Amino acid sequence: MDRLARKIRTAHGRKPTPSMVMIDAQTVKGGRAGPTFHEAGGRGWRTIGAKRTVLIEIMGLPVGAHVESAKPHDVSSGRRLIHSALPALATVTDVLADRGYRGLTKAAGMHHARVQIKAPAPGQSGFKPIAPLYKVEHAFAQLGRWRRLSRCF
Repeated sequence: MDRLARKIRTAHGRKPTPSMVMIDAQTVKGGRAGPTFHEAGGRGWRTIGAKRTVLIEIMGLPVGAHVESAKPHDVSSGRRLIHSALPALATVTDVLADRGYRGLTKAAGMHHARVQIKAPAPGQSGFKPIAPLYKVEHAFAQLGRWRRLSRCF
């Protein structure tokens, strides 16, 4: 997978390894039938399922992924992902995230990267995608398009 990502990046005129990654998490429901090992989590602690945390580079290619129970906060699962994925990515200097990941600065700093928080403009009402973080949301949308990946079994 890493070799394929390097080829795609160089074909688009970019360096083989990324210098910036974006992080986000998604809570997905578990299977409908049978027992599940997942704990309730997500908004209001009502979703029994799993939390998917992904690192995406600017072209939308996945760099790292972590799946665990839906119960832990996004920051704690993000820390685990950063500690497992960033040592292999020595060229990464920036980690972009939304306001929910303000607690990642120390974890990213251990790997010589800094966290840049992207937030909507003050006074903005309604939903407007924040560039370039919408690429992570697009990756989650692609996962949800396949029936087998829309739930965590």
